[in-house]
Amino acid sequence: MNFIDVLIIIAVLFISAFLIELLMIKLFNITIRKERYINEQHKKRYKQFIIVFSVIMLVLLMFYLLGFIIIFIPITFIILYPIASALVDLIMEWKYAREDRRYIVSISNIMVYITFLIVLFITDFFGMV
Repeated sequence: MNFIDVLIIIAVLFISAFLIELLMIKLFNITIRKERYINEQHKKRYKQFIIVFSVIMLVLLMFYLLGFIIIFIPITFIILYPIASALVDLIMEWKYAREDRRYIVSISNIMVYITFLIVLFITDFFGMV
């Protein structure tokens, strides 16, 4: 699998997630947020998430380079980041802005990412491995 194949996989993933997000916004008449964060609590939790995710990634990479773990698939973690990020958004939207129904979009994004990850593993990365 070369770099172009990985870029194509990532592009297809994010384009499909974007199109499903647009469909959900139109279907459920959800308002589009102007800001990235709902409130300061959301901003704080997201920064904490970035730090924790980065540390986990560095530790896993270090274990892989030292030979403690055999399998380290970078594309898996590229896809796991949006899942975890959407999960943080989902929790904050559910807790602080339930009336906006924006959490429906987060749920659909998580479902798209998980489905795509399962399809990648079932098809051996669409036969590219």
